[in-house]
Amino acid sequence: MNKYLKGSLLIISFFSMFSVASAEIAGSAHDFSSTAWSAGMVCDACHTPHNADASVADYGPLWNHENSTQVYSVYASSTMDVPVGQPGGVSKLCLSCHDGTIAVDSFGGTTGSTLLTGSAAVGSGGHLEDDHPIGIEWRHQTVSGSNCFTCHFGSPRQVEFFGRSGSFLGTMECASCHDPHNGKNYPKMLRAPLAGSELCFQCHTDKS
Repeated sequence: MNKYLKGSLLIISFFSMFSVASAEIAGSAHDFSSTAWSAGMVCDACHTPHNADASVADYGPLWNHENSTQVYSVYASSTMDVPVGQPGGVSKLCLSCHDGTIAVDSFGGTTGSTLLTGSAAVGSGGHLEDDHPIGIEWRHQTVSGSNCFTCHFGSPRQVEFFGRSGSFLGTMECASCHDPHNGKNYPKMLRAPLAGSELCFQCHTDKS
């Protein structure tokens, strides 16, 4: 196969990949293309091909949105074996809009004014005490100090439901339950359906 044909196929594959991603987010709650401030763009509020935030590159590829510096009050329970810390990097990206302190349209170096309110602002006022704990290691309760990656590194279930890089490897985060690109089209951008508690059973099994 000559080099020109190979190059053409590579370019087609590259743009096909982005077409699939765009189709998944188009029409979802994260599709802002109909707003005046988005200039008709789907991806720009979160991602940019140039001048991205390199400080979050491990967990926020080509990140373009302003980030929150909020410190959160987190969930606590005497029944938990693992302490709950501050939200990890992936969750902080979500909370940069969903804690209500940073405008959705604050991206690309521009300060916006469209703040999320109501149920969409889940971390409003820094309060996460009444929400599912995030930023915690998922551990087998019978194996001290062991998280899911100790034995199952890279399996599809762990890669989908747990953090994958940096200091947040193997942690429960917002994106463990929610797909920001809405790839499976479940309500609330969930990764699995709520019917029959299927989403809960991804982690809460008799082997946990």
